[in-house]
Amino acid sequence: MIIASTSTNAALSAYTSAVDTQATADARQSVAQEDAAKAKTTNVDSVSLSSTSTDYNSAIVSNAPYFPVRTGMNADALILGVSKPGAISSSKDKTFPEVAADARKRMDEKYALMTASGKPYANTDEDRNALMGDLDRRSLNAVATNEGGTFTAQEQASAQALMRQQGRLATGYYSGPADQEKNWKDPFANNPVGRAHAALDFMNNMSPEEKATPQWLSQHLSLQAALNQGAGAGTDTDAETKTGHFHNLAEILAGVVTDGSDKKPSDAAKNTDPGVHILEKLQSLVS
Repeated sequence: MIIASTSTNAALSAYTSAVDTQATADARQSVAQEDAAKAKTTNVDSVSLSSTSTDYNSAIVSNAPYFPVRTGMNADALILGVSKPGAISSSKDKTFPEVAADARKRMDEKYALMTASGKPYANTDEDRNALMGDLDRRSLNAVATNEGGTFTAQEQASAQALMRQQGRLATGYYSGPADQEKNWKDPFANNPVGRAHAALDFMNNMSPEEKATPQWLSQHLSLQAALNQGAGAGTDTDAETKTGHFHNLAEILAGVVTDGSDKKPSDAAKNTDPGVHILEKLQSLVS
């Protein structure tokens, strides 16, 4: 049997207590550091989410007057598609056939709500915007191209018109209710190069299915080539931008139909990008 002295026991106890105290302190410090890291991450995520939300809200508010809807309904996804055509909501994590099926379901629900209100769908601008108000651009494209074969000719035409409206507003051309035109300010007035860059940026952010078409590639190459020619020609000053190499481009851009009607474009030109009519003509500048 081993007999330890009182002093030895006291020393051992003191040592153990010190170790336990240090371990407790270390554990507390570790927990505190983890909590601080989590808080920092949470704050960063919150700031990021808040920033994105604020950005989206601002984009919606600024363009809301151009997409009027029935009372009690909204067109937030349509409106957001003007400044952020690549924003994803209704089509998130879906294959294109699933996007079409989802769009069909959403629209059928809107039809039912309108009928239940005592005012069935009447194909007014307000009703059209409300009907497709929660469809992001990819979902709109599914309707416009009749993916799945479940959309009527009227629905396809409405989706095509809305996609053209998004593109026109994004490139500085007014498209919306006549009583709101007085409030519109063209951000690219006397700046055709800026307008062309806006059109290119809009195309770059279109839905994947739009960008997979030969028409998109051809039009994108034409617009990019025209901009490259302008850069090579030295359009650096305001005067040159207004009257130099891009003079013809400015005239072409100014000739876009902006009233939302389908009277002037040919059937082949009724596509879903912001400048089909423009970009076909742009090819002649670089050929």
